Amino acid sequence: MAKDDDQNELVVEVMKMVNKFQSGGDLGPIEDRREWEKLVESKPPEERELLEQLARFADLWRYVQEQKQKLGEGIVAALGRLRTLPVPERIASLKEINQKLMERVGSAGQGAQFRQ
Repeated sequence: MAKDDDQNELVVEVMKMVNKFQSGGDLGPIEDRREWEKLVESKPPEERELLEQLARFADLWRYVQEQKQKLGEGIVAALGRLRTLPVPERIASLKEINQKLMERVGSAGQGAQFRQ
């Protein structure tokens, strides 16, 4: 039970970061894809890369939730460390997390549908 509580607490922390992409957030949904790309392009390179990786994570996490799967201890632990890392290391860690999640998506079978 304690592990589930720890996982839930970390997920809440990640959601705070991801909430920027939700309706009403600073970077909430934008109907026009070009408008989103313009917004991201207007950011400094590091921030742009971080936004791109966070958006990928949000899509992957949504897929994992739809499949009623848990992120897993390793991913949850890595997410918990994100806030302590400098931006370049945060980006690298998010890339690794996203890669692990993509491997799970890829092994979900041919019936799985996922758009990025």
